[in-house]
Amino acid sequence: MQETLRGIVLRTVKYGDTSLIVDLFTDSHGRQSFMTTTARTKRSVRSVSFWQPLAMVEFSAELRPNAGKLPRPADVRTYYNYSDLPFSPVKSTLALFLAEFLSAALREEKENLPLYYYIESSLQWLDLADSSASYANFHLAFLMHLSRFLGIYPNLDMDGVSPHSAPFGSSLYFDLMAGTYCDRQPSHSHYLKNAEAQALPRLFRMDYSTMHVFRFSQSERRRILHVLNEYYRLHIPDFPELRSLEVLRELYS
Repeated sequence: MQETLRGIVLRTVKYGDTSLIVDLFTDSHGRQSFMTTTARTKRSVRSVSFWQPLAMVEFSAELRPNAGKLPRPADVRTYYNYSDLPFSPVKSTLALFLAEFLSAALREEKENLPLYYYIESSLQWLDLADSSASYANFHLAFLMHLSRFLGIYPNLDMDGVSPHSAPFGSSLYFDLMAGTYCDRQPSHSHYLKNAEAQALPRLFRMDYSTMHVFRFSQSERRRILHVLNEYYRLHIPDFPELRSLEVLRELYS
């Protein structure tokens, strides 16, 4: 039975000479893969433009479990047309990173409508942001709050744990593997200490409406991105090295 879906394109992979495998995060079925044709006809050349990373598309398809072949989307159209994101060098670099990050983070994600709306509204916010200063921290805020929808939001409660309760009253630690504070150095290397650990609750209060007031140096922004990427790699199985991460680091260097 055909049904209508909305989806956000995560990635495309060329299949043979005339086809693409398209991975989407859909509103009603989570992550799904589809097969679409790229034969050089006027109609199909136009349709290839629908499958650019982070494109928001609406289409019909028949999803049959264990069908043995990928479903083919029909009646495809974009339901949100970006006005600036594809044409801004900074925004398009952010989009390249976000598409690869989401493709890795949502590898096994099932239906999650709040998550879908979060990604959708975040991308639309970025598209409409009118000054580079207003979205310089966008990727940081996006990744921090994405963790809540994936069920890996850190426990930032410091009650009962403080530098004064640590051995010799010297240090506070945030264990990135456990996602919580501790007053003794973890036995592994994945932790934050002292000032970085204490800064986390304030940092995670940053959102799209307030992130312009968070002033970070280039090195601070790169450090925050490194820690967030490490956190996801620790909490999502088989999270890969991201090729676009270095491009994003260079953007803010």
